[in-house]
Amino acid sequence: MANSHDQQLARQILEGNESAFVTLIRRYERVIAALIRSRIGSGEQVRDVMQETLVHAWSGLRRDTPRNVRPWLLQVARNRCRDYFRSPQRRELYVGSEVLTPLVNRSGLAQSREREAAIAVLEAMDEVPERERAALRAFYVDGLSIAEIAARHRSPDGTVKRRLSHGRDRIRKAMGITPTKRKTDMKARQQDFPRHRPEIRIHPSAEKSLRIDFTEMAWWFVKPEVGDRVGFGYYDGGKDSDAPWRLSETTWLTAARQAVIHGRPCVEVDVEEVEVEKMSFRKKPLKERSRIRRVWGHLADDEVQWIAVEREEADGVRELETFLDDRFHDDWWGSRRIVEDCGCLSERTDGTWVRGPDAPAFTGAGVFVVHVGGRQFTCLRVFDLEKNATERDCLVVAYITRAGRTVLFRRYNGSRWGKSDAPPHNWGEAMTWEEELPANDRIVIDGLTYVHYYDILSAAACGLVD
Repeated sequence: MANSHDQQLARQILEGNESAFVTLIRRYERVIAALIRSRIGSGEQVRDVMQETLVHAWSGLRRDTPRNVRPWLLQVARNRCRDYFRSPQRRELYVGSEVLTPLVNRSGLAQSREREAAIAVLEAMDEVPERERAALRAFYVDGLSIAEIAARHRSPDGTVKRRLSHGRDRIRKAMGITPTKRKTDMKARQQDFPRHRPEIRIHPSAEKSLRIDFTEMAWWFVKPEVGDRVGFGYYDGGKDSDAPWRLSETTWLTAARQAVIHGRPCVEVDVEEVEVEKMSFRKKPLKERSRIRRVWGHLADDEVQWIAVEREEADGVRELETFLDDRFHDDWWGSRRIVEDCGCLSERTDGTWVRGPDAPAFTGAGVFVVHVGGRQFTCLRVFDLEKNATERDCLVVAYITRAGRTVLFRRYNGSRWGKSDAPPHNWGEAMTWEEELPANDRIVIDGLTYVHYYDILSAAACGLVD
């Protein structure tokens, strides 16, 4: 369905209104930039293709008004990416040895090893029996879900899963890989996080500035580097101000292996979620909801990129979304690596906040000492909020150490996030989150109110890992 506000802006642009064009682009700038980065990588090329996209978008909107503006803008960006790869300047680009050497040292060797590993896997796959090999290719190369493979081969889902398992075992054996066993019991791990949220105290640090290299996949707290393993627990405050914040879920992520998706090198991350106690405002328990099973990310020189997400529905059907899907970057945008307080956010004497006109969506906002139980961390406070946020958006306030690891994540709901315009309302009976959670903390930015919804604590913050 077309967005009526977008259509109104497009009509104004058709009449030559430049400020309407600026407003429209700011609304979708993050998604467009993420799409371009996912297609061509990072660096100066992204800026050039973005500029080309804006020029073509302005020119196109001055001629006609598309029925649905958002997908039209994304298609303009895709076309400019294709133009970039076809351009004679790019094909004939000469790279001297003084430029080539650092490029090879930084990424060429790793990519060469990835190609060698991929060739080894494909060669090992030739030794797998035909049925198992067909299942492996359909699942890992073609990107089909288990349900789709089952329908294609007219086999039960269980048969497909068994063929995949047997095929993986054959490949491991052919490559001389010994599978590792999980040493920690899932049930034991879920009990490691305290049932009630530890006491949290936050105060300004004597350290006035902190510049961090943030290499985690925001906001899943894992680095896309093979071997990285993190855990975190969700704490729900509920409606009663006197009640302790309770542990509702735990998640452990393991960056397990190298992968290539649509030609993009990346790292595959396994996700293990365990529900401890049903959150107050969730309609369904975890087992009845869509769950994330695996994610894929890439650590570029200047940002962390999301490549793909595998989701499992309650009926067991799995769906793979990748950076080539139209709406992928609405939910899984990348984040720049270098983060610091650039003075784009200012706090008024009444405690409310104002953002500068050029404030990025993801920005530092002061250095703080965070006490979690008996542990202490010096952190850069980071705000993550859409540039043109409304009362239906949410705000993230995170505390990240100088090592680039998140220890505390706080989610705030815009006053109308997830709420219907008229009864019956979503997520409870109250119209706004101020009414739903009257005792919870709130933050006001540019006149919009965001209500504290839940906290996430890392395993490190809870003393479970060093």
